[in-house]
Amino acid sequence: MNIQSIIVTNGIGCTILAVLLISSNLVRQRRQTLDRLFSLMIALTGSACIVETITFILDGVSFPYAKAIDIILNSWLYFANLVTSFTWWVYVDYRLFRSEKRLRTIYPKLAIPSVICNLLLVVNPWTEWFFRIDDEMCYQRCPMGYIYYAVTLYHLFGSLGTQHIYYRRYGKTKFFPIFMFLAPIFLGTILQMFVYGISLAWCAVSVGLVGIYMSLQNELSFIDPLTKLYNRNYLTHVLRHISSGNKMAAGIMIDLDYFKSINDTFGHSVGDEALVDAAMIIRKSVPDDAISFRYAGDEFIVIIRTGGEKEIDDMIGMIRNTLGHFNESHEREYTLSFSIGYSIYDPDLGDADGFMHQMDENMYQEKRTKHTRSTTPTIVTDM
Repeated sequence: MNIQSIIVTNGIGCTILAVLLISSNLVRQRRQTLDRLFSLMIALTGSACIVETITFILDGVSFPYAKAIDIILNSWLYFANLVTSFTWWVYVDYRLFRSEKRLRTIYPKLAIPSVICNLLLVVNPWTEWFFRIDDEMCYQRCPMGYIYYAVTLYHLFGSLGTQHIYYRRYGKTKFFPIFMFLAPIFLGTILQMFVYGISLAWCAVSVGLVGIYMSLQNELSFIDPLTKLYNRNYLTHVLRHISSGNKMAAGIMIDLDYFKSINDTFGHSVGDEALVDAAMIIRKSVPDDAISFRYAGDEFIVIIRTGGEKEIDDMIGMIRNTLGHFNESHEREYTLSFSIGYSIYDPDLGDADGFMHQMDENMYQEKRTKHTRSTTPTIVTDM
């Protein structure tokens, strides 16, 4: 056991977390559920880095109440191990599904193994099931101690299962690569599980938290906060990638008809609701490999890597069908209506600006046709 290397490793972990705390201060001030979960993981990881270092320093050192102190500190590490990994699982679920009701419904049951382990941890000083401090004041891991590692891995693999469920329902999300968190933790946990005397796991968690924070910043830069679709900045990036690579692509522009009238009639909060509904309809209608954007106030764009008009026609048909189903099944104060136009990008014939202009012109052609027939939205009123 090399005390110096352990102090350096956990010191690096604490330094990383201190920088993370400072840089994420403005985000954490929002006090949203995600921010609280993230702050909890930072606090648990920081305390574990400090406590683990102390336990290694105290290993083999005898003084009054040394055994009791050592037991308490090592028990905290076992406790923090499970709570941090379980908090990560909850964080993944909420960041993907954004449903506190889902958390309250599912996760009390999923927490049962952790609760049982931590209850057994309370009696460990007498049973010595998980670890013991011997007569020479040295820590020894007992065979049942590996149960804690197994439950930790259960939490980490559970987060992967949650991600898989979300991907199957809604498609991939580009700015939440959870392996940026899991890869260093898997490596550090497995090494520490089989090689006693090294200290890598908590520093690995610190590195993983930084990776997640970086992905969060990317998400904040490229995601529209209201609709959760990609924003115009990311559209510029995608168009640049398409044009520089001379790739075939098609785009659909969707305008929410009579949006100003919805705002004027019902207020801006209902207008925001209409935009969120429109984004949800689009998201549900397009395939996983399509990218959806909020282009302007009430305009949306979908980009897909294809040059086939049939695929585009099918997608537009799906959007219109989903729109019709929404209007029939949801009780809103308004009826949503879309004007839609599309264009196909051909690298041999034009550039991204022409591609966007053609899409816009085709959408407005349909919009002008609608406005010659009506100038007001359909309003739902009580009879």
